[in-house]
Amino acid sequence: MRNDTDERKNSWLIRMIIFLGFTVAVFIVLAISKETYRKKQVQKEINELQSEAEKIQGDNLRLADKIAYLEGQDYQEKEIRDKLNLQKPDETVVIIKPSLTKKTAEDKPEAINQALIIKTSNPQKWWDYFFKY
Repeated sequence: MRNDTDERKNSWLIRMIIFLGFTVAVFIVLAISKETYRKKQVQKEINELQSEAEKIQGDNLRLADKIAYLEGQDYQEKEIRDKLNLQKPDETVVIIKPSLTKKTAEDKPEAINQALIIKTSNPQKWWDYFFKY
């Protein structure tokens, strides 16, 4: 009898150890999968921040080029000429004003389309509707 009870206790103990081992293994797998997911998310965020940093560096280069252009002699001379209406001592300025001629009806396409429309009376329109192909 004692053998039978010892076997039951040992069987129960082995089952309990296997169950606890399985439970611990499940928790370990869940923890590993959770950390792997977090690692992927962090890597994705790092990649996004790196691409944003590269974009900002490109913008900075473009702005530096623009600043260099705006501080340059060519740009300043152009602005002086445009805004202050200045000229170099050996330079001649010619101003061309737009012509003041009026456009005739021939120049306008709307006038041409309206000239092609023939005014017909209402009875003539009905006659044309029923008897013309």
